[in-house]
Amino acid sequence: MTRAARRFPLLGVPNRPSGVAGVYDVADDWSPVYDRTDLAGFYVAMGTSGNQFKNAPLAGRFLAAPVDRVEAGHDHDRDPLRYTGEHTGLVVDLGAFSRKRPLAEGAASGTVLG
Repeated sequence: MTRAARRFPLLGVPNRPSGVAGVYDVADDWSPVYDRTDLAGFYVAMGTSGNQFKNAPLAGRFLAAPVDRVEAGHDHDRDPLRYTGEHTGLVVDLGAFSRKRPLAEGAASGTVLG
């Protein structure tokens, strides 16, 4: 609050704690999930702990691929989609962001640093 009030003086600083506190939204391996849910027609971009903010345009494209293809009948769980970067031509296996991806033991540090 103090930092926000420095930038926006009209905001003020309350005399006692109030409001909503946030938590990290992370997956067990600290990699985001861009995938459909088990409920048909619902998709998620989650588990980013906020560190994907700068990647938001690409995260949107990563999620748009399964939305378009799964809604057209593609089984992303059995045949993970791939995204080809429009500027680089590099291919990204979107199965790496699947809600059902295997979690390798010890592959992540359990921190935002990966």
